[in-house]
Amino acid sequence: MESLGLDLSKVPIDLVLNLLNIVLLFLIVRTLAYKPIRKFMDARTERVNAEARAAEEKAAEAEKLKAEYTGLLENSEAMCQQQADEARKAARAEADQIVSEAHAQADVILEKARAQAKKEHDETLGTMRQDVVDLAFDISEKLLEHSITDADTKKLADRLIDSCAGDEESA
Repeated sequence: MESLGLDLSKVPIDLVLNLLNIVLLFLIVRTLAYKPIRKFMDARTERVNAEARAAEEKAAEAEKLKAEYTGLLENSEAMCQQQADEARKAARAEADQIVSEAHAQADVILEKARAQAKKEHDETLGTMRQDVVDLAFDISEKLLEHSITDADTKKLADRLIDSCAGDEESA
């Protein structure tokens, strides 16, 4: 070692012993402490990695569930809209049916009213004809009772017209 320029005789023995103690202590610590600590650290790293993988799996599952629920929500909104549209269509159809039934009933009532009015018109016309016939008989009866001059006929016609006009005003 002298060729290297180191003279070991001048190196104190304490230094060599300290170096030897350090190397020996390193080997003992490495054997007794490093391997268990390394084993503990590896186990801890594996546990952390497993928890990270589990968290990633849960996050992926949560994302999948979120996408599924979003799809279900959109589907349910579409179904709600469809049901609302169907309900509106059914309500419109029912309203149209009610309106058509009301029109049909109104037409029936109108026809009955027209028939009633025609019947009353015919009855009134029949009554008026009968009144005219009765009046004509009364006039002929009066004419036959005595001989009538033109002046009497005129007076009789005036009275007849006045009595007819009076009947119409009272009606």
